[in-house]
Amino acid sequence: MDPDDIAYKKSVRNMAIVLASIVITIFAAIFIPPYLNPAHDVFQASVSAVSPYGFTMYLTINSTSVEPTGGILVSGWVNSTSSSVENVTGSDTWGVSQSSRLMGRGCTNGWPIGVGVMEGHYTQDNLTQGSLIPIIVPYHCPVEPAAPSYYLFEAHSSKALVDIGGTPYIWTIQTTLEFNGSTSEYQVQPGVYTAVLADEWGDVLTTNFVVS
Repeated sequence: MDPDDIAYKKSVRNMAIVLASIVITIFAAIFIPPYLNPAHDVFQASVSAVSPYGFTMYLTINSTSVEPTGGILVSGWVNSTSSSVENVTGSDTWGVSQSSRLMGRGCTNGWPIGVGVMEGHYTQDNLTQGSLIPIIVPYHCPVEPAAPSYYLFEAHSSKALVDIGGTPYIWTIQTTLEFNGSTSEYQVQPGVYTAVLADEWGDVLTTNFVVS
C-alpha cells in the first residue's frame, strides 16, 4: 500500500477518535447528574444573601471537607437589615420541596427557617433536582399551637417578637444541624454535598462541602 495512503488512513482514524472523545465529553457534561459530575467550585464555608423581606440570610458550615466518619455543623440565621422595627407577615411559600425535612427548632410550630443537606452539588439554579436527606429527630413533640402570623424584627437583629395564641414571645431566628451518620437515616458516602438554608417566604441559600 502507498505510504501516503497509510498515513492518510491513520490521520482519519486519529481524527475520528478525537471527535468521538469530544462528543462523549459534551454528552457527559450535559446529561450526567451533578452528583456524578460536580462543578469544580471553590467551596465557601460562609455565604449570605439579602432577602426582599427586610433581612439578610446567613448560612455557615464549620468545614468544607470532612471524612465519612466525621460530621458537618450547618448553621443558618437571619438578621434584620432595617434601622427600625420591621414587621414581616408570616407565609408558607418554602423555596424547597420536602420542607418538612428541614431542621428548624424542636417542638416549635411555625419556625420560619430551616437547614438541611442534599447529596450532590447543587445551587439555587438546580436545587429542585435534589432531595433533602431525612434527619432523625431525637424527641417527640406535643400538640403544637398555631404558627405566628407576623414577625416583628428588632432593628439590625435576629430577634423577632411573635404572637402565639395571644401570648407574645421573643424568638431568635437561627438554627443549627449537626449532620453525620448518626443524625440521619442515610449512610454518608464520599462525594459532594449541599448545605441548604430556606425560609417560609421562598428564599433559599446554598453552599457545598465534600466528604472524602
